[in-house]
Amino acid sequence: MKKFYLSVLAVLCLGFVSSAQKVSGSIKGYLQDSTSASMLGDATVSVMSLPDSSLISFTLSDNNGFFEVKNIGAGEYVVASSFIGLQSFKKKFIISAANPVVDFGTIKLQRADKLLDEVIISEAPVKINGDTISFKADAFKTKPNATVEDLLKKLPGVQVERDGTVKAQGENVQKVYVDGKEFFSNDPKLATKNLTADMVDRVDVYDDMSEQAKFNGIDDGSRSKAINLKLKKDKKKGIFGKVNAGYGSDERHDVGLTANYFKGATQANVIAKSNNTNNIGYTISDMMGMFGGGGGTTMSVGGSGGMMIGGGGGGMMMMGGGRGATNMSGFNLGSGGTGITSSSQAGLNYRDTWSKYFDVNGSYFFNHTQRDNLANSLRQNFLTDSTITTSEETVSRNRNDNHRANFNMIYSIDSFNSVIFQPNISFQNSQSYSNNSLVSTGATKILNQGYTVNNNLGDGYNWSNNLLWRRKFRKPGRTLSVSLTNMLSSNDRTGYSVNELTVRKSDQMNRTASSTNNFGITASYTEPIARDKILEFNYSHNDNHSRNDRRTLNKNLATGNYDQVIEAQTNLFENSNLYDRYGTNLRIVKKKYNYQLGFALQQTTLESNNLSKNSLIMQKATNMFPTAAFNYNFQRSRSLRFNYRGRTNQPSASQLQDVENLDNYPYIYRGNPSLSQEFTHNVMLTYNFFDIMKFRNFFAFLTYSTTQNKITNAVEYRPGGVQFTQPINMNGVYNVSGNINMGFPIKNMQGGNFNTTTRVAYNQDATMVNKVKNFSRTLSVGEDLRLNYNYKEKLDLGITASINYNQVKNTVQQENNSSYFTHVYSADMTYTLPSDFILSTDFDYTFNTGLASGYNQNYAIWNAGLAKQVFKSKRGEIKASVYDILNQNTSISRTVESNYILDVRNTTLKRFFMLTFIYRINRMGGRSMPVMGTQRGGGIRLN
Repeated sequence: MKKFYLSVLAVLCLGFVSSAQKVSGSIKGYLQDSTSASMLGDATVSVMSLPDSSLISFTLSDNNGFFEVKNIGAGEYVVASSFIGLQSFKKKFIISAANPVVDFGTIKLQRADKLLDEVIISEAPVKINGDTISFKADAFKTKPNATVEDLLKKLPGVQVERDGTVKAQGENVQKVYVDGKEFFSNDPKLATKNLTADMVDRVDVYDDMSEQAKFNGIDDGSRSKAINLKLKKDKKKGIFGKVNAGYGSDERHDVGLTANYFKGATQANVIAKSNNTNNIGYTISDMMGMFGGGGGTTMSVGGSGGMMIGGGGGGMMMMGGGRGATNMSGFNLGSGGTGITSSSQAGLNYRDTWSKYFDVNGSYFFNHTQRDNLANSLRQNFLTDSTITTSEETVSRNRNDNHRANFNMIYSIDSFNSVIFQPNISFQNSQSYSNNSLVSTGATKILNQGYTVNNNLGDGYNWSNNLLWRRKFRKPGRTLSVSLTNMLSSNDRTGYSVNELTVRKSDQMNRTASSTNNFGITASYTEPIARDKILEFNYSHNDNHSRNDRRTLNKNLATGNYDQVIEAQTNLFENSNLYDRYGTNLRIVKKKYNYQLGFALQQTTLESNNLSKNSLIMQKATNMFPTAAFNYNFQRSRSLRFNYRGRTNQPSASQLQDVENLDNYPYIYRGNPSLSQEFTHNVMLTYNFFDIMKFRNFFAFLTYSTTQNKITNAVEYRPGGVQFTQPINMNGVYNVSGNINMGFPIKNMQGGNFNTTTRVAYNQDATMVNKVKNFSRTLSVGEDLRLNYNYKEKLDLGITASINYNQVKNTVQQENNSSYFTHVYSADMTYTLPSDFILSTDFDYTFNTGLASGYNQNYAIWNAGLAKQVFKSKRGEIKASVYDILNQNTSISRTVESNYILDVRNTTLKRFFMLTFIYRINRMGGRSMPVMGTQRGGGIRLN
């Protein structure tokens, strides 16, 4: 059966690759300044196909002005060369079997002020300025109604993952700007999935600097990959968007609306969605609102750190729905694939420039989710001399409502002073219900069995303010900035729990009211002490107060009320964390390299006040924070970066609270008021190389971290399979990991790209098991291979193979060491058929080895859809889709901690059919000009 699925995968994908063009020719020549007679190095030479002006390839001339473009298929083309300050040169040519090589000899470029009347000069398809690569959008042919995401797939050196994540030159794109400004709180996917390709004039790919570096003009070496979408002038006024409505079998539905209004600097956006197809549709920041509201309960049981792989909804899906990755944090957010999820979202965004002094941006987002799930799990708890195995079946329902509003105002007082004010507020309401039956067994007998029922209600809010004043002085490099922050949060929770177990029978209610008040001030002053040296002095003060009031009551069988207080599980606790940090940094900036050396001293006072027991614990600590950074640029698009950072981590209020929590019985948790703060050393080495002419990229990093006084867990196993956990400090924890990513276009396959990612991680974690130290050593090795092929506007094809190997060894109970493999093979394709039909399909085949008995399942997920474009300008679309055609969707996950292994199988959304209607709104202020026989703007006219 495995061979059958792999054969199907190969037939679906490889059959289309053969349509790639065969290479048959090349062009060459020299570029010269007609006025000075000097040869032009680093001039851009582009080859575009006729008649649609699609970019085929481009290169840069060398120092002698020589250029050569190879691997050009037979056909008619136009060559365009450009150089700053000089006229562009354009000329038609033909590649054929009889004429495979075209030699243009020496091309003399005239000054730009001597423009020829008979040629309409347009911008070059590709521009290179330092590390910035700028692509002319109209040079890349896309299908009608294509999104920016579709356009990015066509750009050399840019990849778009199946979950919408964008990579450029081997690195993840962290920000997508629109005309240099954030779009809808700067969620990259909101820009790439909602803006249309025909709105874009140019796409700039570059290394973005930190906000502080942009402010003071001093390069601090901090870099992240970014994309800026420059809109066409006639596309900056009007309304565009999309309406979709789908209904299917089993009463599945998926409806949505996106509307965008542009007028000059004014932007307004509306997003609304509702579905019950596990398409959650929110970002990480919204997820954070679902799990507490700041100062809420801590969601961790077992060891610290560890490793988790997760599955659900279309293959072995890891953190956030990505394929073939391993999450080393021990917590899987999931992808909407586990359980059956109904969700609704609505969002508003407004951005404007009210005057030359005021820029404003505000947004509101509402999210509702309800998830129903049936989970079966097998947990192996490792003792010092034996193993306890617990089998559970859990029926659950979780509902979350989240409201979030953000505002950002920038007031430019004058050319030297500016003020930024950022207030944010969010409200959360949640309800969860679970019914859990379990059986715990030891070596020869049943230790515990029965069921537990839990019902929890929660409300919370977060309110934060950030006020930043920045001043530049007349002396370049001299700056002063002061920031004030304040955060208030509150979370109220009521829980009911019923236990009918061999070792415990109870009916209880608990009420928890928690709140946090945080105030901070940060000041930074920079002073240039030489032409290439900057000295910075900084100071930070932070005062954090939290309060946690927990009351647990037994049900009174006589009255039926919960009025019998359990003193051992009732506690009023206040925590205060105050610190002052004094620091200085010296930054040296050279042409090829820059480096920074810094040092900070922090004085911390931690007070833990148990008001119920009239107990006060005070801890004072002084920490030193050395920092070092080195950045070396070998040449254009080749760099080496080194960073060292030291940081502290304070224990949370729940980790300090000395009261037993039995909400998740038979797992008992109790805080430890004697905990000390952690201190982590982190070293990272990064190397990045991108060949601009060949579009080959190589990105690698190596990181090492070790933590002193790591806050981990001491686990004690009590009779009946009961597990008691309390946080403690331990040493000997470290992690080392590396990643290598390579990508390159495929020779002899126009539009083909290949990417490979190799991951290796090794970490040592620590716990205490029945008062015996246990060190868990985890090795994880993974390899991802990805082939992408795009043929004009007709075909988008992707093939992926991902293999992950994991090995876990413990110093206690070494006979329980384990290793396992996860294989995922995937393919996705979109093909435009005649008569405006579009076929789309994706296929995933997953198989596991080394998991617990019953969890080593192989399954294939196959989805397919056929769409027909209708109406004028193809604005309408009718689509029929079938999800999970083979009805094999499976969700299996494994969590590996230092004292247990947990395998879980969740409910998944099975096969269903859906019919969808989509209508695209496009009332922009202008129309594109024809491009050499097409309807795309920005072309040229040749006589």
